[in-house]
Amino acid sequence: MSQQIKLIKTLDLFSEDRPTLSAEEIADLLDVSRPTGFRYVRQLCEIGLLTKLSGRYALGPKIIELDYRIRRSEPILLASRERMKELAKRTATTIVLCSLYGDDVINVHHEAVDDPPALSLERGRLMPRFSGSASTIILANLPVRRLRRLYEESKDKKEVLAIAKDWPGFSKYYREIARLGYYISRGRIDAGVTGISAPIFNDLRLVVGSLVIAYKSERSELINEQGYAEMACKYAADITRSISGLAKA
Repeated sequence: MSQQIKLIKTLDLFSEDRPTLSAEEIADLLDVSRPTGFRYVRQLCEIGLLTKLSGRYALGPKIIELDYRIRRSEPILLASRERMKELAKRTATTIVLCSLYGDDVINVHHEAVDDPPALSLERGRLMPRFSGSASTIILANLPVRRLRRLYEESKDKKEVLAIAKDWPGFSKYYREIARLGYYISRGRIDAGVTGISAPIFNDLRLVVGSLVIAYKSERSELINEQGYAEMACKYAADITRSISGLAKA
């Protein structure tokens, strides 16, 4: 791993459980020398990505500024926001947008009605990779080689074994979801919440995210879930076309 990558990886060390770190702790976690760790900290503080608090360091205000810019310039969000508002009103549900970031699925945005279900909707939240509607429909549409790599890296984890005991079974599970075009998950992320997802693609027809209709599971008998699934697919396809238009503009 290059020094430049390790410098940026410093930001990944911070979390809810670890909001501050000393320069020595950063050096140890990155497996670099103390002088190198101090240099990384100094450089990140100079550009605002870290800030110093009583001898320790935390994520800096530059990240908030960058998030502000992303909210107003990210192509997927630009293509999705108004359609999400419209779909939320039509279905009286909460609409969630997730993006594929490397091998992770991240919550990007949501539009809620007056009485939203109890969802973990914070922007920036990483979703479970092998569980839930948002991630499942994305994995189902990944190229086979990439899906196989994710399987090999995680095949001994209980959430993967719950899907299939081997690669043929794992692959078949996701192929069938891709063929269907949508996925319905019940209570897999948040108890009592159902999610219906559809994939979003870029101009090269590579999956880049998912659109999810989320609602309280107690409503399932009162609504037409097939109709909701068709709407999720339609709106996701509209967003895909808009992304293609932005790429060509």
